[in-house]
Amino acid sequence: MSIENNIETFLKHEKELLFIKKKAEIGFWDYQILGLFSFLLNRKNDYLIITDKRVMYGLKDEIIKNIKHEGFNNIKFNSLNDELILTNEKNENNIINLKGLRLSYEEIQKIKKALTNASFN
Repeated sequence: MSIENNIETFLKHEKELLFIKKKAEIGFWDYQILGLFSFLLNRKNDYLIITDKRVMYGLKDEIIKNIKHEGFNNIKFNSLNDELILTNEKNENNIINLKGLRLSYEEIQKIKKALTNASFN
């Protein structure tokens, strides 16, 4: 099952709070071997999706983290080191490092705003 199908499946049954999709970064060796042609072949994406039930983080079309949480109040974002800290169903803290997503200033603000607005609803 592809990541696109996975995303569609759980978004049908969950309320989406945040969806960030970016083109995946081209690796050093990919560029060294294929040169500029590697930019044309790069069709993979990176994702960060936060819904009312889970946080999903994927790099290069592979799901890295798919963690259920107990509400938006249990999700914290540390913009200094690009980490999401959330509490799952078992009251365990999980840390998701988002450095691989290469967040821009605008995306960091979008995450902060989405989590702030959700915690007040």
